[in-house]
Amino acid sequence: MGQGLRLAGLVLTLGIGSREGNAEIAVPNQSPTDYGYLTAQAAGGQNIEQDNVAALERYRLGAAQGDAASLNGLGGLFEKGSGVPVDLAKAYALFHLAASTPNTDPSQAARAGQNRDALAARMSAVQFTRAQDLLALCYGNDINRCSESILSSGGGALASLNTQGVRGGQSITIGGKTVVPLEEFNGVYVVPVVVNGIVNMKFAIDTGATDVSVPADVVSALTKAGLIVQADFLDKRTYVLADGSKMPSQTFRIRSLKVGDVTVENVRANIAPENGPALLGQSFFGRLKSWSLNNTLHALIME
Repeated sequence: MGQGLRLAGLVLTLGIGSREGNAEIAVPNQSPTDYGYLTAQAAGGQNIEQDNVAALERYRLGAAQGDAASLNGLGGLFEKGSGVPVDLAKAYALFHLAASTPNTDPSQAARAGQNRDALAARMSAVQFTRAQDLLALCYGNDINRCSESILSSGGGALASLNTQGVRGGQSITIGGKTVVPLEEFNGVYVVPVVVNGIVNMKFAIDTGATDVSVPADVVSALTKAGLIVQADFLDKRTYVLADGSKMPSQTFRIRSLKVGDVTVENVRANIAPENGPALLGQSFFGRLKSWSLNNTLHALIME
């Protein structure tokens, strides 16, 4: 088959509102990620099956970022029927996509090509025709829509998974990019943030805000706990709100903000009215090499 795929880039946007955040003292645990097939070698030498649903979601998340290893893994699941029904047409399409993805790891592309060609020898004409139809869904689409289109085509089993594994899991790193699951609260996306290495808070994502914003009652609690000291307080600034009104605010320095595995130090923040939401604004996002919001997977992607 060997057809080339045109994978155009797509910028995703999300409307953000503001709601009250939550603060508690905690340090989040991070868990490693693997890209292997769904078996692990036990101490006695026997293969034991991993959590198929969780692994499927990890592969799906990686595939949405154009990760060839994840696409290979997904193809393997559908070829073997691990956690999903056996579907050789989908397996072929995913292997082909992994082999055709631009700027991919040459070893992964070669492996995908070998998997695809070996699978083709076992496929019927009907299965092969369906694989071509699945790949036709990709032409003109970006890598995210392409992999999702293949997975969701006739795929009731995948639809039942939605993205609970992604939303409820820990952050993972794929191809140098950190992917952090987002939580939805009353129509607003919030993300867990560790402030100054200790305090775990929920921040609403507000990419239109100039600076990070923290409610006055939270700032007071952090000050009493010694996590903000007098030297951290900076100048006063006037901020223009969404309705065009202006609000003066004291600013201060947050020594570190950690989102997933990404830590940004010395972040400017302003003090918002009490009992308001904590907002993650451009004084954080502007320090990153790149960032994006993935509406399909409900995730924040940072580099």
